[in-house]
Amino acid sequence: MNTTQRTIKIVVATVLAVWIAQLFELDYTLAAGVIAILSVLDTKQESIKIALARIGSMILGFCIASILFVSLGFSLFAFGLYLAIFIPLACKGKMESGIAPTTVLVTHFITAESVSWDWQINGTALMLIGVFTALLVNLWMPKQQNTLEKFVEEIESEMSKALLIFHDQLVGDQNYRELFEQLKQLDNRIQEMNHVALNEYANQVFKKTSYYVRYAQMRKEQSVVLQKMCENLPAVKLATSQNDILADLFKGTAEQLHEKNTGLDLLQDISDLYQTFKASELPQTRKEFESRAILFQILNDFTRFIKIKREFFLTEKEYSNQNDD
Repeated sequence: MNTTQRTIKIVVATVLAVWIAQLFELDYTLAAGVIAILSVLDTKQESIKIALARIGSMILGFCIASILFVSLGFSLFAFGLYLAIFIPLACKGKMESGIAPTTVLVTHFITAESVSWDWQINGTALMLIGVFTALLVNLWMPKQQNTLEKFVEEIESEMSKALLIFHDQLVGDQNYRELFEQLKQLDNRIQEMNHVALNEYANQVFKKTSYYVRYAQMRKEQSVVLQKMCENLPAVKLATSQNDILADLFKGTAEQLHEKNTGLDLLQDISDLYQTFKASELPQTRKEFESRAILFQILNDFTRFIKIKREFFLTEKEYSNQNDD
């Protein structure tokens, strides 16, 4: 939810809450607007959770205040004692979000010097109007489907670029800075998508799907593997035939990179590459041995990179079959 959307929601919820409170001829109607402001949150799930916490804290706070004010009078001492008892209990009950609005409503008892049913009902009505008005306004949440699909396209494009840079590095280009910056950009894009995907998931109240959350997590795991490969790449000092073979694998993967790719063909290509490595002549020098060892490590890491995508595909296929059933 951007600033403009949040502002519109707060204005509508506040004005509506105060108007309803005035319609019922309640006292201190602006309090309903303040509660509405505090209750307009980023997600539906969060709004519902906070609404329940505030209603629970109101019940607790009103009970404590009523007992103390009847026993000790409407004094500053009684109010301080109310806070000393109410705040720890609200925190223990995980109702911290209701401390401020409940306390504002309790001050109305002090101003009126009464905890009669009229004032109890007035305070309860203000809380319910403020909370449920915010919930009503928060039912409108713009769908992020198009944004998430755009993120998928951008992430796959950034990842393809990174793989092509890996290809260039192995065939002679030594611009490691470019690869580092590309992987950093890829990681930032994945984090942005994950944030949006988590918010979208939290806004699904009834039919929930976490596909884009799982997708972002899958790409994050792959990104970590690429960063590890990047760290090993400078240790490849020699240009060998194995370099070219591995570089071609990176290039082929970049061309096939897609969220619906099963990864099966790529795993077969990697299996063939392992056989090629094993069939190659043994290294003749220490530098060649070290370079070959690093290439083999990069190949192992890249195998993990493809397996992460393969596991994601199989998991999503299982999810799809369960939903069909």
